[in-house]
Amino acid sequence: MRHFFRWLFMGMAFAGTGVWVLSGCATPREQDPRPALRIGTLENAPPFSFREQGYWDGVEIELGIHLAARLGMRPEFLPYPENRLERALLNGDVDLIMAGFAITEERRTKLDFANPYLVAGQTALLRAEEAAHYNTAIKVQATTNRVGVLAHSTGEEYAVRYFTRAAHMVFTKQADAVQALLNDEIDLFIYDAPYAWWATLRYEPRLAIAPTLFAREELAWAFRRGSVMLRESANQALADWQANGTLDIILHRWMPVSK
Repeated sequence: MRHFFRWLFMGMAFAGTGVWVLSGCATPREQDPRPALRIGTLENAPPFSFREQGYWDGVEIELGIHLAARLGMRPEFLPYPENRLERALLNGDVDLIMAGFAITEERRTKLDFANPYLVAGQTALLRAEEAAHYNTAIKVQATTNRVGVLAHSTGEEYAVRYFTRAAHMVFTKQADAVQALLNDEIDLFIYDAPYAWWATLRYEPRLAIAPTLFAREELAWAFRRGSVMLRESANQALADWQANGTLDIILHRWMPVSK
């Protein structure tokens, strides 16, 4: 049902633009003569970009389709490993990065960014029936229970530094950590807030998040230095979507408790 209303909304949004959308997949190139907007993204990074039943889906996919239509272009989503996204942009292989990209001081030295569209960070995903035990930041960080983290993630670094009394369990896949949480093998999963928000929707009503956001960061689209017109067009699009509610509709469809 969620997909039905999303497709309906997107179909209404693109009425008259010549863009047909099915689960985040634009009209094939051979049927669409418009110039391509080459969007660098991640292939398996819900809720921002991922493939489901062979089609692109997620927050950045919807926003990318909207942005391309506004520019009179067709969206072309090009997946890269996270550690190759910046190089793909700097080499001119893509026109911009739309991948739930956090603005950092290091990245600012090499890239330009559009205005942030979401404040995120780290949060604690937990079983809904235990939410009352973790209703403050102090209670979360003082836990002596089992805390799951993803190997080599920001959540792991944060847990090592601040969850000093907890027993840590390291996972290599987000889905495995979530399943361990559902199976009562861990009590908290410390990870990126957007993924946690998305998981609460996917596993509703079994999961919830603690009402605390740690290590806050701003997410934005990245551009090569000199792509002034494209970046300013993106900023104007974001401003218009914030004013007319389009941005909130898309964000809350995938992350219903995002703040």
